[in-house]
Amino acid sequence: MDTLNNETSELLYKQLANIIRNDIFEGRFKQDERIPSEFDLSHIYKISRSTVRKAISLLSEEGLLVKIHGKGTFVASPKFKNSSSTFLSFTENVDAMGKSLITNTISRYYETATPDQKRFFQLDGAEELLKIIRLRSIEALPICVETTWFTKDYDSLLTKNLNGSLYSVLRKDYEIEPSAGSKTIELCYASAQEAELLDVPRGSALMLVEDYVYDSYNKPLHITKQVVRGDKFKYALK
Repeated sequence: MDTLNNETSELLYKQLANIIRNDIFEGRFKQDERIPSEFDLSHIYKISRSTVRKAISLLSEEGLLVKIHGKGTFVASPKFKNSSSTFLSFTENVDAMGKSLITNTISRYYETATPDQKRFFQLDGAEELLKIIRLRSIEALPICVETTWFTKDYDSLLTKNLNGSLYSVLRKDYEIEPSAGSKTIELCYASAQEAELLDVPRGSALMLVEDYVYDSYNKPLHITKQVVRGDKFKYALK
């Protein structure tokens, strides 16, 4: 059983949400299946019920869980299907705005996968992931620092021209199509690197968008973190 780590900076409710999310992705919790109660999860992971409640609330907002009064919390059905209320991608949003998007690749290198990343990519041991950092600008104004992680199955991306659509490269070179996953949006604060790239003061409030994406074969494709200037850009719904 996965355990929570009290010595990491990651909040406990987010750690629990990651565990439950991974259990859903890997089929340990099926569609329409009731997950353990707040009391049981609190007992299993030795945390407060309020912490459990925050984790369930987060996954409910992602559309992975649904709470039914008097019955409990269930895995949502259908699972991982895009709906009319899913968010448009960054590129689609910019296209909808009628603006020009410029992408510059900042760096790409391998780094050791975190426990959460290992769970998503179903890795064992001290595996490394390819990390790609790109700066995305609209009409020459820096808007988004985008960080994407892939397994070594996609190591040719180390040498590809990624100053355009990353999905176009995946379709052309790997015949891979992104299909489903989850998206979370929350507030974050600019690190030193993000502040420099986005030309904002360090510690500025920014929008953090995280995607866990599967391909059309339901295999883990990538994790992407976008740090976005919310004062200059807004996500739209389909």
